Amino acid sequence: MNAASTYAYRARDQHGQPVTGTLSAETPERAAAQLRTDGLVVTGIRDASVSAQVEADVQLVQANQRARRVRRSDVVSMCQEMGVMLESGVTLSEALTAVTNQTKRPEFKSVLGSLTEEVCGGSSFSDALSRRSKIFPPVMVSLVRASEASGTMSEMLLRISDYLGSEEKTARQVRGALIYPGFMFGTGAVVVLFMMIFILPRFAKVYEMRSASLPGPTRVLMGIGDFVTTQWMYYLPALLVSGVLLFIWQRSRNGIFCRDWLKLHVPGLRGIFRNLYLTRASRTMSTLLSAGVNLLDVISICRSITGNEVFNRVWLDMETQVRDGMPLSKAFMESAEMPQNVSSMVTAGERSGRLPEVMEKVAVFSQDRLDVSVKKATTMIEPIMIIGMGLLVGAVALALLLPIFKMSGVVAG
Repeated sequence: MNAASTYAYRARDQHGQPVTGTLSAETPERAAAQLRTDGLVVTGIRDASVSAQVEADVQLVQANQRARRVRRSDVVSMCQEMGVMLESGVTLSEALTAVTNQTKRPEFKSVLGSLTEEVCGGSSFSDALSRRSKIFPPVMVSLVRASEASGTMSEMLLRISDYLGSEEKTARQVRGALIYPGFMFGTGAVVVLFMMIFILPRFAKVYEMRSASLPGPTRVLMGIGDFVTTQWMYYLPALLVSGVLLFIWQRSRNGIFCRDWLKLHVPGLRGIFRNLYLTRASRTMSTLLSAGVNLLDVISICRSITGNEVFNRVWLDMETQVRDGMPLSKAFMESAEMPQNVSSMVTAGERSGRLPEVMEKVAVFSQDRLDVSVKKATTMIEPIMIIGMGLLVGAVALALLLPIFKMSGVVAG
């Protein structure tokens, strides 16, 4: 006969109320049978022994290690599917099981499997999500926790999917605007280096054979090419050390602050990033305040999701001021990073008691300005990059053509 083990269960009584607890039985099947004898409908059961808990902790660590491979679109799809299922009357454990079974990506499937096991074992959904902070953002955890208290889980999950989808779209928009100039610059640098290293030396050999001198522009580029090909033992270590030092510095507190400050003050980038952070913060505030989350908690979450150290300090100052009794609108007014029109809108929303709706309008307004900023930056960057690359490649081409123009005279001589 098998020794009895302790099992944690989650069930519903005859009135449909959730019931959790533990009991001793030889197998999970016998434990479930005992619960059904007591008139309970079992929704989840697991081994609550120490070994099972250790295994669960190991799975949680592994899930957090795989978090970098989980896409935000997977989380959005999960929220959409679960919201629809819960709205149609499916229980939370059944919805989690269904989403886990139909998930194709193994990394996210493993995360959902451990999440389902914890929820079925008696843990609240919000607590299970909070233990996977690298996968599920703080705003999602707060909204789920608020929905558990108000009984609006299905509605909240659908709202979360809309929120995360909008955030992902905005992030892709900004990344797209920044990738293009970087690609153009890299392509131009590769083309110029190739011409200097492999093309120009061929003309130098012809001139050396005829004892002729190269034109001035060609000699300059030849000198650069010669330095690149023959002095690499000096500049490569220097570049490597400089790169390592720059990498270490930009991860330090001062480096992060300087990088984030530049994002908000460099022409061309300033409008993009400022509107990005305003869109993200106002959308978060609108969603959380509509769900009934405390204002101080809302500000704290905004501070954690902004992604910019300068704006983080703004939210930290606001949190301190609001905790000391200052109205949110006045805290907005006193911040140098908040636009005057946004502060005025917050003042009007706070005065009328419609702050969530006003913050949603601010999010829409900031999103529209972000779209304009991205389009404007892209429109400006494209001709600038084309002209810059044209001048750079044209200068190299001129250095190539000048020897060709004189080639006939050199050969004849």
